[in-house]
Amino acid sequence: MAGQLIGLLLLGIAAAHLIAILIEGEGILPQAREYSLVRIAAAYRAVEACAPDETPALLAALESSDAVYRLLPAPPELRPMSAADAELAAELATFAGLPPAAAIHVYVQADTEAYLPGSPRYGLLEARLRLSDGRWLHASLRPRLRSQWWLKFSVPVSVLPVLPLVLLFAWRILRPTRALAEAAERISRGERIDPLPVTGPVELREATAAFNTMHQRLTRFVADRTAMLAAIGHDFRTPLTALRLQVELLEDEAVRAPMRRIIDDMRDMIDETLRFARDDSVREPTQEADLAELVAHVGSRCLELGQAVSWAVPGPVPYRCRPLALGRALANLVDNAVRYGGTARIRLDAPPAGDSLLITVDDDGPGIPEDWLERVFEPFARPAPARDMDTGGIGLGLAIARSCIAAHGGEIHLANRREGGLTATIALPA
Repeated sequence: MAGQLIGLLLLGIAAAHLIAILIEGEGILPQAREYSLVRIAAAYRAVEACAPDETPALLAALESSDAVYRLLPAPPELRPMSAADAELAAELATFAGLPPAAAIHVYVQADTEAYLPGSPRYGLLEARLRLSDGRWLHASLRPRLRSQWWLKFSVPVSVLPVLPLVLLFAWRILRPTRALAEAAERISRGERIDPLPVTGPVELREATAAFNTMHQRLTRFVADRTAMLAAIGHDFRTPLTALRLQVELLEDEAVRAPMRRIIDDMRDMIDETLRFARDDSVREPTQEADLAELVAHVGSRCLELGQAVSWAVPGPVPYRCRPLALGRALANLVDNAVRYGGTARIRLDAPPAGDSLLITVDDDGPGIPEDWLERVFEPFARPAPARDMDTGGIGLGLAIARSCIAAHGGEIHLANRREGGLTATIALPA
């Protein structure tokens, strides 16, 4: 927007200059024009009043550095006059006291000599008037022309001092806009931010105030939902604990074991549901982390648990994120790959600047049906028979992973591998 404001300003200045040029135009300065015509008219009247033998001395006395006078005994070769020249000829006739139809020819030529930039510009004004005895008076003067003020004055004075001021005010005006855009980007990545200062023009202050109100309401909504779910979880745990105690009092192990397993499954479902709804990634502060180290940490932790996991990472990849949330999302993908495919291979790719960072997790399992590639990200969604219920889990791992990745402004996709197995791809904004 700053570039557009500056461009608009320069366009307005250029348009103002163009209008001024069209109004003022080119040609002889008004003062120099009248002075030159008066001098020619005075010379004409002096020659008319002078005796023929005194005329050469008179013309020599009238000459100067910018005016030359001479007599032509024969009619000179006359070329057609332009409209501007004819106007000058009419004015000269008035000054000389001659009728408009008198034999007067005037020609003006600009830029007859080279001149230095910034120096005065002169033209050549030639006038030929027929005397009463048939001779012609030829006058050649060098009046001053209109200067190109838009080059010597207007551009340096009106444009150059204005540009720094425009840049300063554009920066001050657009700074709240940039802050608003950055805050919206940070919120979209799941970060917590402080309310923005309400500054700038009226429109920007209104937009900033509305943004702060929206952010406050969203934060309050998430907090209220989390508190409600925590209360529900607490209320569920109390009867489950009592039920577990009742089950432990049963003497028949054949009856007690399946009931204990059902209660454990219900407790796990409640815990995972609360964790998913609470979205712990929002509470974690954003910080600079090394993605390569994060991938290696997740892989080594899974390896310590006896899982068949391998990883390949380039050198250090600094990235601003919430490491715990991102590690949790990656761990869920690795856990799914090991659970359903037996192995997990993690690869981190850091493409050239501007492209997305890619983390892929491959397994050697049976894959999933094509129509389930998106549905598996829904809470509690589990395809069958490709993903057997006996493998464990409640169907929240991928939903939690997508929530964490989306909070970072990224995306996650699943695709069946041609050679068998499944590939999970995390794309994070660079």
